Amino acid sequence: MTTFTLTYPKAFESFSNIPIVNEQDEMVCVLEKVERSSVGKIMNAVMLVASQQSLPHRYETRTTLGAPLFQVQFTPLTKGVSHQLIMPDGTILPIQRKTVQLLESSYSFTMDGLAFRFEKDFTSTAYLYCNDEKIASATNIENELVRTGVSFKLFNSDDTLFVALLATLYQAIFSMSN
Repeated sequence: MTTFTLTYPKAFESFSNIPIVNEQDEMVCVLEKVERSSVGKIMNAVMLVASQQSLPHRYETRTTLGAPLFQVQFTPLTKGVSHQLIMPDGTILPIQRKTVQLLESSYSFTMDGLAFRFEKDFTSTAYLYCNDEKIASATNIENELVRTGVSFKLFNSDDTLFVALLATLYQAIFSMSN
């Protein structure tokens, strides 16, 4: 198992880039907070009131050199599709939301012929599955009731693309509910 961490800036510090580091404290990729355009801010405000599903910013992951990796966009007006995953090459994959229990959801998409599923359990740990095999998890790091970051664990791999994918999904889908 390989562990990666993302540490939030101290209270009241603004940030636009948060490094994701490996166990040797080496940066492997960056989570970037991107401000929405003026039109995007208006749409976000409407969607936030209507659905409680949108964020004032969008988040994406980038390589250490700044090249785009993954981005997740909320798609409120697309039937059956709650989000879209934008790949490094610009292709767009629909992410379908399915209600699992009364208030819990599972998100699924297909990439390179593989079926991925992303969901959070009752302990607030989010899991990424590939073809129904649990491949990664994301858990909040808390210190005396204060969330200080997120721990990402890859169970059978150390591929940083999976870390970037997991970080982007976690921030875009589950960060508001935590």
